[in-house]
Amino acid sequence: MKHVLRALGLLALMMVLCIGCDMSMTELALSRSAVQTEELSSRAAKQNGPTQFTAVVNLYQDYTSVVTEHKGDSDHYKTVEETLYSFPYESFGGVIESDWDLLDGKFVIMNNVTNYNLDQETAAISGSNHSVIQIVDEQRQVVATLQANGTIDGSLLGAEIAMNWVLKDAADKKLHANGKVAGIFTWADFDYETMGLSYILPNGTFTLTGSYK
Repeated sequence: MKHVLRALGLLALMMVLCIGCDMSMTELALSRSAVQTEELSSRAAKQNGPTQFTAVVNLYQDYTSVVTEHKGDSDHYKTVEETLYSFPYESFGGVIESDWDLLDGKFVIMNNVTNYNLDQETAAISGSNHSVIQIVDEQRQVVATLQANGTIDGSLLGAEIAMNWVLKDAADKKLHANGKVAGIFTWADFDYETMGLSYILPNGTFTLTGSYK
């Protein structure tokens, strides 16, 4: 009888140990499954998240069609019509260089409205700038339109333009994009012979950064 009871006791102990082992294995499997699910979710979030990009282009001003208003007897001006282009002209312009296919190899038509103060003695310039930036292909068909707003600060020898932009329209209506645009725009060089300004074709190189989704 004692042997039977001892055998039953050992059997019960083995069953408890097996059940505990099964529970441990189940918990381990659930834990691994949770980690794998989290990793997959993280990868999916990265794949579906915004894509960063950079674009660079040189723009020059169509100075023959600039319309500027002088606000009274002051240093305040407002450019109500101004267009910048990137279509090749002499040594100026060129295509957009970008790691975003939508922009790479395209051209820019940029229309500005600028409120600024210009010191005629020092050539210092500062103010606000509002732009509609059209991205066009070789046939001048618009593939995207950006709206940008920011500031201009410096002088006619080189003024920094810094703006925030947002995509307003694109062929892919579900596309969302935004970022910053910055560059140095120049209207003149300093002539050491005359000790004054020598005006050039106004131009500048702009860098567009941001993300799209």
